[in-house]
Amino acid sequence: MDANQRKAMQGIIKETLSNLEENGFEAAYVNDKAELNTLIRTIIPEESLTASGGSETLVETGIMDFLRTKTKYTENRILAYSASFYLTSANAVTMHGELYEVDGRGNRVSAMLFGPEKVIVIAGINKIVTDLHAAVERVKTKAAPPNCIRLGKDTPCTRTGHCVSPSFSSSHLSALGCTSPERICSNSVIFSRQNVKGRIIVILVGEEYGY
Repeated sequence: MDANQRKAMQGIIKETLSNLEENGFEAAYVNDKAELNTLIRTIIPEESLTASGGSETLVETGIMDFLRTKTKYTENRILAYSASFYLTSANAVTMHGELYEVDGRGNRVSAMLFGPEKVIVIAGINKIVTDLHAAVERVKTKAAPPNCIRLGKDTPCTRTGHCVSPSFSSSHLSALGCTSPERICSNSVIFSRQNVKGRIIVILVGEEYGY
């Protein structure tokens, strides 16, 4: 992204952050992964019990290294519900201040919904979309196929590069027509508002990360 594109994004980022705050999320913006790592270290004390949902963003930004080396990180999916901090990314963040999450087994979205004391969602600016319509199509065309390839799943999208139903449908948000037992688009959750204000912290990073 060049300087002009980055400047054009500032208004979109500002609107998204404002709407996230309005919806009860705590929201912040950092320019790059160096600033992100500094911020995370001010939020999460060393030796805290932490857990995470599967996320390439956490790997690419170096956050997973911090969790594994400086905190009491657990991979146990049951213990994750008792974590002081649960970290993950978003499949999409809408400009209306919503998070759109699609999961396979549901452990990631269920922990985001209830359990951990704090949830930190880290998302590159490539995850920002206009609305839920665009969020659904983003998952179908940009997030699910590379994630299935990364995980070695035998699904139609690993072969075609897009969902079997790539367009948005008001009658069916998920992968209509995909009967693969290995599909990862099984549970869809829209985080539209937080009643426990500040429990979910959304950090937008001014670079592109993850799928």
